[in-house]
Amino acid sequence: MPKLFPLLTDKMEYLLKEIIASLGQLPEEQRVFLFGPSDAEDMERVLGTACYIALECIKYAFDFGDSEYSLRHFRKGGNDTDDERMRQSRITEFVLKYKRREIDLSGVELSPDHKYANISMDDIESKLKGYRLTEMNYYEHQNIHDLEIIKAIVQNRIGYAKKISNMRFVEFFEKYDEFVEEIIAKSKNSDKEMVFYSIALFTLEWHYPIELLYRIACIMEETDIQEINKSDLVLLCGNVKIESKYSGWVTTQSRMVKERLILADPLFRIGLPEAEKEELKSLIKELIVLVAHYKESLYSKGEMSFIDWFRTESNISDWASFFRFYDIFSIWKKKEWTPKRIWNMRKLFNLISLEKL
Repeated sequence: MPKLFPLLTDKMEYLLKEIIASLGQLPEEQRVFLFGPSDAEDMERVLGTACYIALECIKYAFDFGDSEYSLRHFRKGGNDTDDERMRQSRITEFVLKYKRREIDLSGVELSPDHKYANISMDDIESKLKGYRLTEMNYYEHQNIHDLEIIKAIVQNRIGYAKKISNMRFVEFFEKYDEFVEEIIAKSKNSDKEMVFYSIALFTLEWHYPIELLYRIACIMEETDIQEINKSDLVLLCGNVKIESKYSGWVTTQSRMVKERLILADPLFRIGLPEAEKEELKSLIKELIVLVAHYKESLYSKGEMSFIDWFRTESNISDWASFFRFYDIFSIWKKKEWTPKRIWNMRKLFNLISLEKL
């Protein structure tokens, strides 16, 4: 029997088919609201939702196996000098300062054993243990410090021309585009690099929604929109508290980084009747809630949760096949700038600034 998804390994195709099948078992009212009646289901939306859930399963499996190390582990190749140790400590302290601020301002409560729950190095026990990071944590921290655009975002400077001129603004984004082009090229080298760099870009865009804001800035310029509703923007890329029609209140993060680029067009363009816009926002909310609940409650395999079954049974080649099929890199677009587009981007960054969340 021919495969439904030829790019996927057998294990990955099995996961995707099982997710699609389980979505078909949702309560009828919920299923119809999300995907339409059974004789006229929006199969593109079903597949998109299933892929987003599959990505969350892969992210969970990847994170589970991404071991923590001391900072010294990352200073390889004879680069364990005093200067390098001090530089790495400064980078880590800089990043963790903003991670702590992000967590505090978002209102998220971390478990006591979470790596960001206690980042102080004031006591002897903490100093002896030192900072513990995974390979992905370390890579993200380096990018937050080394990519000027990311640093400007976390320091809340990008929205102000007095802090960053238009010329520097464009330079920052040109460097970012070069960075993404480089990791796309590296991702083609091996399954391991395909998975690592796909998750790396997903993580960056989840925390710092550059591609989404650029898309909206272009929409604003094309349609001469002066202002964007902040709550609509946060719905696509922020910490959200949603009262679901089917699941009650849910607090989570909106991080469907690929799907939201499609949703941005109808949500922010002028002309969509208000009733249709409210229905679209309700749909977005229910999709976010669905995925948030899915990992924990919608599906199990025997006595084991589905995500843990997948974690134990799949491998990096399975995950790489998914990223070749799903292509997280397709969210990236090389930026072109006009004064109006720059101004729009500044306004959008100020809307989601952590100080104002």
